Amino acid sequence: MAKPLKILIVEDQFVEANHLRLMLKKAGHSVIGMARSVSDAKYYIEQQRPELVLLDIFLSGKETGIDLAEILKEDNIPFIYLSANSNEEVLNKAKLTHPYGFLVKPFREKDLLITIEIAEYHQEHGIESTIRKEHLFQKQLKTIVTKNGTWDDRVLSIITSLQSLISFDLVMAVFYMDNKLSSRVLGYARTGLHEYQKIGIEELQNITALKESEINELRNKSKVETEATFYNDQDFIKICDKTPIKKMIANSMNMKSNLMLPVPLSISENGGLYLSFFSRQTSNYNKNHLTLCERLQEPLIYAIENLISHDKKLDQKSNAAVNRDSSKNVKVTGFESIVGKSPVLLKLFDHILQVAPADTTVLITGESGTGKESIAHSIQQLSNRKNESFVKINCSALPPSLIESELFGHEKGAFTGATEKRIGKFEQAHNGTLFLDEIGDMPLEMQAKLLRAIQEKEIERVGGNVPIKVNVRIIAATNCNLEKEVADGRFRLDLYYRLNVFPIQLPPLRERKEDIGLLARHFIAVYSSKTGKKVTEIAESALKSLLSYQWPGNIRELENLIERSVLLAKTETIEHIPLPAFDEIKVNNNTNEWYFKTIQENEREHIINVLEKCNGRIRGAGGASEILGLPPTTLASRMQKLGIKRSHF
Repeated sequence: MAKPLKILIVEDQFVEANHLRLMLKKAGHSVIGMARSVSDAKYYIEQQRPELVLLDIFLSGKETGIDLAEILKEDNIPFIYLSANSNEEVLNKAKLTHPYGFLVKPFREKDLLITIEIAEYHQEHGIESTIRKEHLFQKQLKTIVTKNGTWDDRVLSIITSLQSLISFDLVMAVFYMDNKLSSRVLGYARTGLHEYQKIGIEELQNITALKESEINELRNKSKVETEATFYNDQDFIKICDKTPIKKMIANSMNMKSNLMLPVPLSISENGGLYLSFFSRQTSNYNKNHLTLCERLQEPLIYAIENLISHDKKLDQKSNAAVNRDSSKNVKVTGFESIVGKSPVLLKLFDHILQVAPADTTVLITGESGTGKESIAHSIQQLSNRKNESFVKINCSALPPSLIESELFGHEKGAFTGATEKRIGKFEQAHNGTLFLDEIGDMPLEMQAKLLRAIQEKEIERVGGNVPIKVNVRIIAATNCNLEKEVADGRFRLDLYYRLNVFPIQLPPLRERKEDIGLLARHFIAVYSSKTGKKVTEIAESALKSLLSYQWPGNIRELENLIERSVLLAKTETIEHIPLPAFDEIKVNNNTNEWYFKTIQENEREHIINVLEKCNGRIRGAGGASEILGLPPTTLASRMQKLGIKRSHF
């Protein structure tokens, strides 16, 4: 039972609002008001700050529930959306406000109370998680200042400790000593999960092809922000035009957003450290980072002043010293099945490390073949349930009539053919993790039963009438656009929000081409070992062909092609990889202009090409499902969605 909360109801239908009030009162909560519009809600909030808001999306008046949600988010007031219907546009707008839950009308009293409990848990967990990470950072700072080692090494330690709080691909430390710009140029580029490459003046010269004097001239022309600020998208482009050194970094290292964290030192030091974080993501920073910077200033000032005090006598020697390579290569268990070092993958690792220790429900989305099951396995291996069972079920591989029995089990005699009792996946995963793959293909009638099982943490076997308590962490995955499925009425909105507590979006392989070479060599080693062949390398021309291909089948397609190439290789080097026919662009007959095909068009064309070569055969050795690396049921589902009929072949 959730603790009693002060709740504001924002609903323009009095009957529904009053019904909510009675249910909340019965459960011990207090209702501070029933607002019919956004202006009414603002009045109640001014009188008494609510601990939770139940918010209807569609309200009377010019302002909607989504408009009020923006205000609530700024004030850190948790809210749950109430709605009878929605479309894709509304759902996308609602998603951006980060609600703590979603209730679809009409709903049961139990649905309401459990959703409130979940919202309360996530509010507390989010705050506790932030506080815990900041406390850990402060403890690390106190240890860092007492360590021996060079100035550069200890600054690196501070920066790597910040990674859990502020994500970045590059950080540059700008020093002002005695109110003058220091000649010391120090930065670190992230090259791996726990790997950082020092970026000094020599490295900048190599990267930019500029002379040291030219770089220093750009630095002297650039004004350093003395307050915490961030730049995304067009704002970043504008600040680069005004700040030559940022423009140089953005152009030479492909950076697209920036956060400035000033650390002003005491009057006696006459200077400061200004940390400039860069990301290759276009919108990596937000207002929350500014409030975080305010909280971090004091502990960082303490740390930097201690470093300066410790190193004052050795400052000249420290500047002249030849520093060893600061790259680190620390093997982290839990990511063994994932290969790559691209920035987008490293950010994904950060998210996994953040969510894995909690019991939070995770929704993994991405195209077919991007490695969703590997990510789910990593989360499980890095969690507190790593020694418990990891149970998988493919929701698209079972006919609708069997899914309920697979998930919840059945009693003997529950239906024709049920000759003995069966334990379902939920019970098998008790105290462990349940991975629901292809959740988007689950029949609508089963979604309500799944939602109740997740929320109430209990199930009933088919044919049984005794509730069974289950303690299960849920990880779900899909290659569908669930928001579109919700808008089209094929997926429950409340289940979507219940699963989408911590979303992880996997990038397609074409968006992480830096990893293709690493993946190719990894698969060469794997299949050389399996087949006993001495294939060890891939020719440069073959690798270039892999980099130019768009990979509609993603990592799974690459793996299958490498396996085939290893089998066909006549020497130790793969000289050629037979890529499927793939036209990147085509002519629009209406305008005679060239345009890129959509992902769906490319996927459809690729599947059709494979089916033609297999004479329409899906199953069995040499069938389309084997070539594409997809289960036959998943391939059949994709064909149906893409409008591909077997009769065409």
